[in-house]
Order: sequence, then C-alpha cells, then structure tokens
Amino acid sequence: MSGKQIVFSVPSGNFGNLMGGLIAMQMGLPVEKFVIATNANDEVPEFLRTGIYRSISPSRNCISSAMNVGHPSNLARIVALYGGIMDEKGLIHREPDMERMRTELAGYSVTDNETREVIADVSRKYGILLEPHGAVAWKGLTDYLRSGMASGSANKLCVSLETAHPAKFPEELRQIVKSGPAMPESLAGLDDKDEKYITLDNNYELLKEYILKHH
Repeated sequence: MSGKQIVFSVPSGNFGNLMGGLIAMQMGLPVEKFVIATNANDEVPEFLRTGIYRSISPSRNCISSAMNVGHPSNLARIVALYGGIMDEKGLIHREPDMERMRTELAGYSVTDNETREVIADVSRKYGILLEPHGAVAWKGLTDYLRSGMASGSANKLCVSLETAHPAKFPEELRQIVKSGPAMPESLAGLDDKDEKYITLDNNYELLKEYILKHH
C-alpha cells in the first residue's frame, strides 16, 4: 500500500476532524478524497452540491448525536482554506474555490434509518460493532465508492473513521443488534462516580477571575 493515496470518510458535525485532515493533507498526507459524512444535518453536503450555504436552525435531532450541528463553527475555517470568507452567521462575503473543494471533498447525508441498517449489516457480515457516528461514515464511504466518482482500482485504500465507543450507545445498539456492547475498562463505573462542578453567573469577569485563580 506504500505510496497510495487514501480515501478518508469523516463523520462530520462541527467539522473539526475534517479541518485537521485538510491541514494534514496540505502538510503531505497522501489523500485522494475526503468524504464528508453527515447525518440529516446536511447543510455542508448541500453547500458542496449547490454552492449555496444555508444553515439549519434548529439542528435536526439524530441518533448520531454529536453531529447534530446546523451551522458548524469550523466551516468558516474550511471556507478560508479554499480562499473564501464566511462570517460567524454563515454569510459568505467571498466565494471559496468551489471547483477545488469538489475535487477534494465529497459530501453525503445519512438518515437514522440508514444508520441503523448499516450497524446491523456490518455486524452481521463482519462481526464489527459500529456506533452511530461510525456508521454514518461507513455509509458515506460506500455511497461514494458506488457513485462512480472514485477513480482507480477496486483495491483502493479507504479509511472510515469512528469517533466514539459503541458502549456509549447501549440502548440504541441493543435494539439494532439485539445485544449490548461490552463495556471497556476505561468506561466501567463512570455512572457511579460523584459529579463535581461549580456554578458561576453569566459574567465574563467572574469566569476570567476563576480561570486565573485555578489555572
């Protein structure tokens, strides 16, 4: 596999992982394509498809809960990486290089039903237990490979990313695959631990003072 370019499928909500990947690509990581795999919060795949950005408010509630983001804060950074300017409200003041974005990125949106079907199918075929975010990435990757957009041979090197452990979603996975994920040692007993927190008024100076005192 040495020297091959890689297709990465990235489950995306706030797009921090994708931004990191784009920086790594500019530093020399051999990337053929980043597949942007979102849940029903499909504002970025639609932006790639149409060239028009519309945020989603309120964001759509999906089982891949960490990706329920209707206006990713990292999107402005990605737009800037491609020569554009987007403000914090999502208004584009200078268009990015959409042709280059579409060359390097492919966007796919995945429904909750498709997410559940992928979890069941991968478990049955390969004995691998995906959690919802990883299932979205897997579905996005398979849709990309079936689209005809992927170049080269059938033994293309692809990486589908996970972002969480299946044990974080026991109820959902029990309904899908009829058995609960094994609890890793790192998560065991967390529910029984005391939760410690402090409460501050909504005041910047109080927050600043607390950070300076306890840093």
